[in-house]
Amino acid sequence: MAQHRPYPATLLDPDRTTGLIMCGMGGPDGPAAVEPFLRNLFADPAIFPVPRPLGPILGRFIAKVRAPGVRKRYLSISPDGATTQLPTTLRQGEELARRLSAANRRTVSGAAMRYWRPYPDETVTKMRARGAAQYLVVPTYPQYSSATNGSTLDFVLDSLSRLAPEAPVHVVSAWGLEPGYLAALARPVRNSLTAWAHEGVDPAHCAWVSVAHALPRKLVDRGDPYLDQTLDTVTAVHGAVQQHLADQGHAEWFAALPGGTVPLLAFQSRVGPIRWLGPEITRVVRGLAHDGCRHLHVQPVSFTCEHIETLVELDRELKEKAISAGVGEYRRGAALNLDGGWLDSMAGGWVDSIFQREDALA
Repeated sequence: MAQHRPYPATLLDPDRTTGLIMCGMGGPDGPAAVEPFLRNLFADPAIFPVPRPLGPILGRFIAKVRAPGVRKRYLSISPDGATTQLPTTLRQGEELARRLSAANRRTVSGAAMRYWRPYPDETVTKMRARGAAQYLVVPTYPQYSSATNGSTLDFVLDSLSRLAPEAPVHVVSAWGLEPGYLAALARPVRNSLTAWAHEGVDPAHCAWVSVAHALPRKLVDRGDPYLDQTLDTVTAVHGAVQQHLADQGHAEWFAALPGGTVPLLAFQSRVGPIRWLGPEITRVVRGLAHDGCRHLHVQPVSFTCEHIETLVELDRELKEKAISAGVGEYRRGAALNLDGGWLDSMAGGWVDSIFQREDALA
């Protein structure tokens, strides 16, 4: 499997206050922020790998052209046109910090975003004022890519190196096989499939597709581990769902399901005139409908929060296309949001693996 470069993984002292930084792409905090947010996004060569000088020019052009449509999407899910991602990320950080503090690892939390506020400098400054003496940095992308985790982590680490140069830092660069995360993904899938099996629905008329955020294909060709790690996640969830259906007496039903022996994975959110990972989710769903699928479960695996990729692209646009293609029942599994099992799993794993007293290291 392709690997990503190492990040700081200093063991943290349980007697010192930890600043937990949840970091991600971010999103606009209102309609006026949409175009500058998109400009920042497409100005990053890690996520929009177009040669200079064409890249910045093309990126600004795409941002300007896409801004009106993206603005409408945000307004359709939030009255103020702001991202729903940031408040959820802040709550996730608070819940994780509460769990760590309850385990005698005093923790303060905050969010730091790559392409719009709050930026890392602001977050680190506030955390220092609250007493943070060491930092735990966690990307909101479960699987590592240089275009997501890599770019975001570099942005955060640059701030820490300037504003808290002496502070120990531990980076959790990817967590795509975290048990609580896998369980949260498997739960809605197994609920849908078990219900259809109990109802006696022909498995040939059912399907489950995992969907991940697309990535420029050239990054994977250069060794980016995102595709491998996404496949690892989907394979692990597939195994858990398969075991559950077998325990319910539906092993043969599951095996006859499209994707019953080999999991179905598709990708969403391609943009720009470059080649992206495929197959594209709309094409996969239309193909399944053509082959007789009438009961479809779509499970996103890349997102910790609900935002336009789930609430608009999957819940509205993909659903409409699926139904027009012949699917009668469309289900979409939730993003992680504030799933208690996932939060418990993350914090519980950190307590013993990341925190250790200096005298224990001697």
